[in-house]
Amino acid sequence: MVKEFKILDTQNKKWGFWGTCSTHVKKEKVKATWDTAFKVIQEKAGFTPLETLALMDSRWGRHTVDEFFEEITADCFETAFKRKMTKERLYRDYNYYVDDKAYKPKKSFRYENFARDLAKLSKTYGITVKSIGGVEVHAIGKMKGFKGYTADLDSGDLMPVWSED
Repeated sequence: MVKEFKILDTQNKKWGFWGTCSTHVKKEKVKATWDTAFKVIQEKAGFTPLETLALMDSRWGRHTVDEFFEEITADCFETAFKRKMTKERLYRDYNYYVDDKAYKPKKSFRYENFARDLAKLSKTYGITVKSIGGVEVHAIGKMKGFKGYTADLDSGDLMPVWSED
């Protein structure tokens, strides 16, 4: 069964996705790019047409066109957009640009437990870790080749070390 997507017209022709895109490409290409993005967002995140419109007409739309400018002009926008726009990213972006209470991120209890246990280790050894976006959550069975971490105090890097098997 093919799901039908409702595509709404922009309410922000000066800014947002439509306005920014229209400064870079011909009008007919703006409409096609708008329709593609609108459909992909509904498909990936399950947003309603009104939620999708709110996101695309927000500052998010302007930033997204800037991010995908080369793909839009090279006619490979749909492929790149589908690949990079994950459900998680769209939820996070919607919360940031439109409504900060709309989509609650899923909690990873394993990650919360790790952070709690790491805090205990930090207190024991007097070492804290500063990291932004440097965490990967692996399936329990996928840790077989994990050997530990590097301990390079000069750089401050704490990188996982995996066996080459």
